Amino acid sequence: MRKISVLIIIAVFIFTGCSANGNSAVKSKEKPEEVVKKFYSYIAEGGPTTLHEAYKLVSTKHYKLNEEQFKGIVANYSKDMQVNILNSNIKKDMAVVTIEYTIPSAFGGDFVSRSELHLNLDKTTSTWKIDFTGETYDNQVGQAAKAGI
Repeated sequence: MRKISVLIIIAVFIFTGCSANGNSAVKSKEKPEEVVKKFYSYIAEGGPTTLHEAYKLVSTKHYKLNEEQFKGIVANYSKDMQVNILNSNIKKDMAVVTIEYTIPSAFGGDFVSRSELHLNLDKTTSTWKIDFTGETYDNQVGQAAKAGI
């Protein structure tokens, strides 16, 4: 009986370790792409309450942008902008979400572009935060997350 208990415990540890895929540091309730989708829906809705909610999704890990500056920047975003999530890569406490956004062109038709958003895992709240100021875009951690290493 004791041997069976030991074998069960060992099996649990083996299967738990195999399912982590090296990303055991990532323990957030929401996926990075869900945070990005929520962020852009708040901005599209506008208004002080929803812009405040969008601001709360911004990372302060490397730089703290004050809320009025943030609101001034996103006020210039087109209300007709549509954002589609294309993919995301997570590596430890960093994620890169590729988006495609579409805005009406002044010349007729739509302007379509792709961009990457970097997100940092806030370890105190276990939530993904958007690197709105681009502080992690050119560093080695950002390149590793982008490459999926």
